Amino acid sequence: MKRVLLIDDDDQILENLEESFATNNISVIKCIDRSTAFQAINDDIPFDAVILDWYFVLDQDSAICKEILRELGEKHFKPVFIYTGNVEDYRNTDKNELNFPENLLLEYFKAETDVKILSEHVQHLFDTNFSIQIASLYRKSISKNFEKVLFELNELQNIDLARVLNKIYGNGLNVDWSNDVVLNLLHRSLVSDSGFIEGIIAILQLASHINVGASAEDRRKIANRILYFRSKTEFIRNGDIVTINRVDDNLRVAYGIVVTPDCDLEQSSSQYIDLVELIKFNSDRLALNADNNRKIRSYNHDSFYLFQALLIDDAFQDFVAILKSRMVVKEFSEHYHINYPKASKRLLYSHEFIYNGEKVKLILLCTKVNPYKAEFLQRLHSSASRVGIPDIKDLL
Repeated sequence: MKRVLLIDDDDQILENLEESFATNNISVIKCIDRSTAFQAINDDIPFDAVILDWYFVLDQDSAICKEILRELGEKHFKPVFIYTGNVEDYRNTDKNELNFPENLLLEYFKAETDVKILSEHVQHLFDTNFSIQIASLYRKSISKNFEKVLFELNELQNIDLARVLNKIYGNGLNVDWSNDVVLNLLHRSLVSDSGFIEGIIAILQLASHINVGASAEDRRKIANRILYFRSKTEFIRNGDIVTINRVDDNLRVAYGIVVTPDCDLEQSSSQYIDLVELIKFNSDRLALNADNNRKIRSYNHDSFYLFQALLIDDAFQDFVAILKSRMVVKEFSEHYHINYPKASKRLLYSHEFIYNGEKVKLILLCTKVNPYKAEFLQRLHSSASRVGIPDIKDLL
């Protein structure tokens, strides 16, 4: 059953909306003042949409409504129906004041839209908006399957999960790696959930033309989110895309992707970090003809591999990995011996390194994600076989 959060200081409007939604088998949570509204937003009781009075509590003043929108914007990806007697005031408001996604806000004028019509609009949104449908399905399925994972782990009652993760990943400081086990278990649970799979397939088939009309910039933004992520940890990891900068003047010397295996990075097995060089696609160094350009764009070139839509200096740029161009940076330390290959400590982004005889530092830009990272590494080591990545060329 769907549930709607109703926030209005008019008792009669709340009662009428509740009755109208009941005919569509939609339950409600009613809030008539600021206290009950914030309690409902922060409670664990789920809801699927919000109807919000623009001049809530205060006469001719939207201050509390804006406060509620800011609170919703930090916690709930849900559509908000602004129900107001002064639609012009809402329209003239700077949307940056609201701190809420504009595409999730819908406005309705009380004088022109009675509660029955408003409830019908809410029901129509539930029935037709693919983004809201898929968000709702993921939200419910992830919550249910996460509890299932915890029960499965609890079956091994003599094993402490924290100690297992510590044994696999070391001292536990690298949250990126230690999260992988739990998140992989959750993923396995999701793909074993027939209700979730059938629901996702149905929505995606209906939404087959969802990207029609999207701008080129929006498509590249989507591709960037699919291909890369930005870690917040200090740990250098396989698949990290970095710049090599000189320590003295912070001059950017080169771009590269880390290809040293995670096991070596985690266990400090080497004082060296191996990178493959990345060059901007339009660089004069490449001197690409039309045939090479086509092969690179189709991921069918023996010497180059395309890295699309990297966000560099606040702009999306295409890069090419030169598969035969390796760069090696070496730990800068006074404590290791030249004949002893292990690093003196676990290598971090805060450390300094030596590259081509100069002292440098690595600056993290983002990390290539699987399965796209696996496809790149497969191509790096063998051109005869492929992992097989999902095709996102249509986005670009």
